[in-house]
Amino acid sequence: MTSQYHQRFQEELARLNPAQKEAVERTEGPVLVVAGPGTGKTHILAARIGQILLSTDTSAQSILCLTFTDAGVRAMRERLLQLIGPEAHRVHIYTFHSFCNTVIQDNLAYFGRQGLEPVTELEQIEITRQILDGLPITHPLRRGKINAYFYEKHLRDLFQLMKTEGWTPDFLQKAIKAYLADLPQRESFRYKRKHGPYQAGDVKESKLTTERDRMIILGAAVELFPAYERGLAQLGRYDYADMILWVLKAFRENEKLLRNYQEQYLYFLVDEYQDTNGAQNDLLHLMADFWDSPNLFIVGDDDQSIFEFQGARLKNLVDYYQKYESEIAVVLLQQNYRSTQAVLDAAGGLIQHNEQRLTKQLERLGIEKNLEASLAERKASTIRPKLRVYPNGFQEEVAIIKEIEYLHNTGVPWQEMAVIYARHQQVKSLQNLMDKHGIPYQTRRKTNVLDTILVRQLREMLLYLKDEQSRSFSGDYRFFKILHYPCFGIAPLNIARLAAARAAITYEKRPTWREWLQDASLWPATIVEQDKILAVAQWWEQTHASLADMSLPALIEHILSGSGLLSKALKAPDRLWQVQLAKTFLDVVRDEVARRPRLGLIDLLRTLDQMDTNRLSTVFI
Repeated sequence: MTSQYHQRFQEELARLNPAQKEAVERTEGPVLVVAGPGTGKTHILAARIGQILLSTDTSAQSILCLTFTDAGVRAMRERLLQLIGPEAHRVHIYTFHSFCNTVIQDNLAYFGRQGLEPVTELEQIEITRQILDGLPITHPLRRGKINAYFYEKHLRDLFQLMKTEGWTPDFLQKAIKAYLADLPQRESFRYKRKHGPYQAGDVKESKLTTERDRMIILGAAVELFPAYERGLAQLGRYDYADMILWVLKAFRENEKLLRNYQEQYLYFLVDEYQDTNGAQNDLLHLMADFWDSPNLFIVGDDDQSIFEFQGARLKNLVDYYQKYESEIAVVLLQQNYRSTQAVLDAAGGLIQHNEQRLTKQLERLGIEKNLEASLAERKASTIRPKLRVYPNGFQEEVAIIKEIEYLHNTGVPWQEMAVIYARHQQVKSLQNLMDKHGIPYQTRRKTNVLDTILVRQLREMLLYLKDEQSRSFSGDYRFFKILHYPCFGIAPLNIARLAAARAAITYEKRPTWREWLQDASLWPATIVEQDKILAVAQWWEQTHASLADMSLPALIEHILSGSGLLSKALKAPDRLWQVQLAKTFLDVVRDEVARRPRLGLIDLLRTLDQMDTNRLSTVFI
């Protein structure tokens, strides 16, 4: 660390509050930092790395910092660069998945994974459907279901959960058996008082039967996991979760490989530890267990453990404390640099009712989490959260609109107001009300691009070309519809006059629309802007002529620009959104062509029909 950065680092250390300073300076042994939101977690992680480099002879390459998102990695690297300078590039900062990918790439001779590619959502769908297609109609996942793919998404979600948790089919079958055996003893499965012919304490047989039926389906689904793995292997594909499982398996089976990494890393730091799933947690402890008292620095917040559906859990925090209870240092960060005291008090009053908190799971710690606003102006803020209750959702939306308009009329700029919601479906009607009241807004929304007007029109043009490729003039009915698209700029009245004149020709002599637009001398004299119509017809002929020489991405770009779709999108009030839709569609096509270079137009359109909504979605801010 140069003298310039050394001085800057010392200045940063001086600004730390006592709890932060304790976390940074306790560089040896296991440490658990319970850090609420806005308490400077990223800052203390970076500062602790700097402290290790400053106070020990440890090299930067011997420090491993793990987080959960690429954005987290970038934020950590940038903060570290500010504190210690170029040496920050030598510190190993990864997401769990990128770390495992690095291990695989650095040991290809052992893993033997050359040539494998990540599985696409479409391939996952194809594998899952092939499995379901192969089941007899008496199978629990097919029995009584008109739709053979009713459990398709359930299966994919189950397989991903099994991988992230490291659950084998045998483990789950035993868990299901134990769960069913315990059900009759559970209070919720017994009558609490006399009910008809049943006495208090009798088992609720119908409820028990329903739960047993659910477990039969789950057990049958679990047994399909090996078939899914075989499907991936046959395609030469791997799941996102596979990388962690491969490295875990390799570390457990190859002690030499594991020792290489155990001996390389002397300090471990993990951010957002409450988000770790079973496989990630096992991977971390496999490396750290080489040391009797590992330099394992864990930062987490039990109150932010909200991803149980992804496998993350509070249990990992509790287990970590109990594993090193005799030597672990616990640091509680309570100084909040983000919120006002009123907001912190309101949030604290709500979260204290949660029984799944570290302070309640480990009462012997004797700690209470009471976040305090650190900045003077936020501590003294007189603005208090207000709870308002409405009879129904519509009245709530109307009240929100009125409040927004009132604030705007009192001088509050639009950009200083925000509506926070849990799910996008909740605000569709609110957005409609905003549109009607002329209230400008931006929102983060997830949309299937195939459902949007721009992409539907683009796709209809592709379908027309596909029909014409298959059999000449078979797409005539589509062509007539396409002519009405505003991007071509043909007046509907002109199209109507052309249609009437064409219909007056006997059926035997009636030209197709494609032919009809080539000869203006046959059109009625009432047609105006003939040159514009002829230009559209000529463009389509050029498209037909060059279709065989264009790649699919080039064809998409040709249609977007030549048809006027892109030009129209750029003039729309929501032009950024429209352009993002076109880009998302084009990116999907490029990905498919890169994966299957021989993909043709017909196969592309069939592929789009099979794709999951998540693959064909775009998000806009």
